[in-house]
Formats: sequence, C-alpha cells, structure tokens
Amino acid sequence: MVAHIAATLLTAFMVYTAVPGSSLFSWHPTLMTVAFVLLMFEAILVFSGQSSMILSQTRAYKAEVHAWVMGVAAICASCGFAAIYINKDMNHKNHFTSWHGFMGVLTLSYVLLQMIGGILLKYSGILRWLNIQIRLVDLKLYHATSGLVLFTAISATLILAFWSDWFISQTNVYTWYACFMALSCMSMIVMQQITTTYLPQTRRPGVAFNNTQTRKQKKQK
Repeated sequence: MVAHIAATLLTAFMVYTAVPGSSLFSWHPTLMTVAFVLLMFEAILVFSGQSSMILSQTRAYKAEVHAWVMGVAAICASCGFAAIYINKDMNHKNHFTSWHGFMGVLTLSYVLLQMIGGILLKYSGILRWLNIQIRLVDLKLYHATSGLVLFTAISATLILAFWSDWFISQTNVYTWYACFMALSCMSMIVMQQITTTYLPQTRRPGVAFNNTQTRKQKKQK
C-alpha cells in the first residue's frame, strides 16, 4: 500500500504543479510523470506478491495487464517527449543540452527496447522461428533484469528533473525532499521485488544434509 500511495502522491503533485494545458511545456512533466511514475511503476507492481492490485489473478492475466499498462505508458511518454521537442523548436532552443534531456532520450529509447523484449517474451515462438535457442525461464530473467536497469534510468532522469530550474522554482525545500524521498522509496521497492523474485535461491548445506538424513531415517523405519 505504501508503494501505491507514494506513486499516486508524487504523480498528483507533479500534475498539480505543471498545470496541464496551461502551456505546451506543461504537458511534458505531466505526461512523463503519468507514464513513468504511475503507469510503469504500477505495471511492475502487478507481479508483486505483496503490493499487486490483482494479487488473486493468474500470472497469465497479470502479464496481460502488465503489457497493456506498459503500452499506454509508452504512448504517454512519447507524447511527453513530443511536447518538449516541439516546445523547444518553437522557442528556437537546442535539444538535449542538459543531462536531464540527454538521459531522457536514452531512457525513452530503452523503453522501446524493453517493449521489444516484452513482445519476444510474450510471443516466444518468434525466437524459435528465427532459430534462436533460449530458454523461456532465461528470457524472463533477462527481461526482469533489464526492467530493473530501465527503472534505475527512469529514477536518474527524474532526479535530474528535480534539479531543473523549472522544478526548483515550483517547489520549496520541504516539497523537494518529499518528492525525492517518494521516488527513492519507489526505486527501493522495485529493486527489492525484482531481486527477491528472480535472484537464484541457494540452499544452505546444513539444511540439505539434515533433509537427506531425515529421508534416510524414514526409509529405515
């Protein structure tokens, strides 16, 4: 529940601060926040064993929801990118001159690559048709690990946005740190979810030995 509250409050604050529709620029922070902070974060949480909003549903259903939400998020992010690109063109400004802009275009490109990976995971028959031998379990691991890298890039891009002149002018020290802490909380939740789900589980030697001994004793009886 904490994860959903953090994502919702951060999104609401950014949308309230941007005042969507007040200018062409206003759609950039609005759509990017909705895409990355709300939709993509919720799409990842779909698979969480603690925070999923559809916890009782099958994994196949969760994968379907994940794909659709990620698709909508990618559309929002693309529209947000178009808004800032056109806005800079109209004001005769150069593109990608800041670290935020540079990281932003890299992150958006990574989103498209991640979506291609998701499509290949959903329709793994494409790989067999291309004669690419890879186990489905390995493909899931690669996609999840890549998702963690993507959300790390998203977090870095958003933190750079927090240092922009526009954001600093719209916030005070308290709201700035509140946004930073909310984003940090979300990043930690994503990291914890992916690493605990996909990190190889090892069995302690002592436990394995005791289990073997117990089975032998039962057979003797």
